[in-house]
Amino acid sequence: MDTSSTSILRCVEGASNDTPLAALERLAILGRYDTGQAVYRCNDSSEHWYRVVAGAARNTALTVDGRRHIVDFVFPGDLFGFGGLRLRQFCVEAIVPRTLIARYPRESVERLADSDPQTARSIRQAAFESIARMQNRIVALGRTRALEKVSVFLLEMSDRTHTAPTGAMFLPMSRYDIADYLGMAVETVSRTLSRLNGSRMIEFRGARQISICDRAALEQLASGVTGVPEGRPARRIEPSSMQSDLRLLASRSHGGPPRSHATS
Repeated sequence: MDTSSTSILRCVEGASNDTPLAALERLAILGRYDTGQAVYRCNDSSEHWYRVVAGAARNTALTVDGRRHIVDFVFPGDLFGFGGLRLRQFCVEAIVPRTLIARYPRESVERLADSDPQTARSIRQAAFESIARMQNRIVALGRTRALEKVSVFLLEMSDRTHTAPTGAMFLPMSRYDIADYLGMAVETVSRTLSRLNGSRMIEFRGARQISICDRAALEQLASGVTGVPEGRPARRIEPSSMQSDLRLLASRSHGGPPRSHATS
């Protein structure tokens, strides 16, 4: 599994000894993981911290009745696996073939952070970003409409993968993963994506590649309000008006009626 005990700086094109995490990377042990292979499992010892170098992984938990919950996705540059508990509470698995993960001995990292303010600052920033993702996800899970949840997810993935506002993005996770991340049925995820595609807010470019065609309209759905003429109050999206709201948003954005909705 581990490919090297040398610095990660030799393995990443363009890496520099002047980067904020350069001192930390000298402690890295690199490992390759195939799709579905565990980086660590629940109840494993918390002896290391990790960072995604290439690929992606999912952070999951299982309930006693066997249901899976995905609490986070980690992408290149994301630090994960840090915490104050002795044993792991979650399982992290690769979701992209040959995902490259850097592993750092926890005690060595903590000593380095105590002596190197720049490294400590970078680790704190990574921790703050992780906390912010968790807070945003709690808000997303509290939404009651499928359109809101899926719109929030697409915008989050666009921002985290640094995709241009109307550019194409590759989603490394399956629709089952998306469903377990949003607390929805996979059929509902597929049906909602098809509605958004039919309303020309997004466009399917492949099995896991999506373009955001109308970010402003998607942001309106994510916020739980529909577009209304200036000077009139916004209203909540109700189930009975969901389909008409999609058509209204699309017609305002494109100057004409939207094309027919695709079936899920």
